[in-house]
Amino acid sequence: MGAAGPGADLGVALAAFVGTNVDNCLVTMGMVAGAPLERAHRIAAGQVLGFALLVAVAAGAAAVLFEFSAAAVGLLGLVPLAIGVRGLVGLRRRRVEPELGAPGGRHRWRAADRGVGRSLIAAALVTIGAGGDNLAAYIPLFRVGGVTKFASIAVVFVVGEVAVTALILAGGRHPKARGLMTRLGTVAVPVLLCGVGVLVLVQAGTFSLL
Repeated sequence: MGAAGPGADLGVALAAFVGTNVDNCLVTMGMVAGAPLERAHRIAAGQVLGFALLVAVAAGAAAVLFEFSAAAVGLLGLVPLAIGVRGLVGLRRRRVEPELGAPGGRHRWRAADRGVGRSLIAAALVTIGAGGDNLAAYIPLFRVGGVTKFASIAVVFVVGEVAVTALILAGGRHPKARGLMTRLGTVAVPVLLCGVGVLVLVQAGTFSLL
C-alpha cells in the first residue's frame, strides 16, 4: 500500500482534534457564560494556553518515545475537580460575608468569585486537566513523523484552535447562554468542573490506582 497523501493526513489530524476538543470547548464555554463579560477573553486565552501546553507535552513525549499510562494521565482530572471544589467552598463563604455589610466583606466576595475558574490560569489548568484524551491521541499522531505529516497536524491544530476560540467566545457571550447560567446560579460552573474532573478519572480508570 502506498503512503497516505496530504489529504488523508489532514483528515486524521482533523478527526483527532475534533474528537479531543469537544469537551474542552463546552467546559470553557460554560466558564465564559458564567463569568463577567470582561473576563471572556482571558478565559479563552487560558484555553489556548492549556491546549498549546498539551500539544507541547505530546510532541515531547513522542520525540523521546515516552509512554503515558492511561490511569496516570487520568490524574489530570484532579485539576478541574480541585478548582470546582474550591469554587463550591468559595460559594459557602459568599453566603456569610455579604451579611457583614462592610467594604471588606464585598471585597472578599469578589475574591471568592475569582477562584471559580474565571481567570486565564484557571482556564488553562482546566483545559490541561481535561486533556488526558488529547495526550492519548496526539502522541501516536506525532510519532508517525515526516515533514508532510507534521505540517498537516500544525495546520489543522492552528485553524482548529482559532475556530474553537471563536466558538467559545460567541457561545459563552450569547445572551441565552448567559441567561441559562444566571438561572442555574453561580453554583453551575464549579459543579460542572467537578463533573468533568470525576468523568476524566472514571474514563481513564484512575480509581484503580487509589
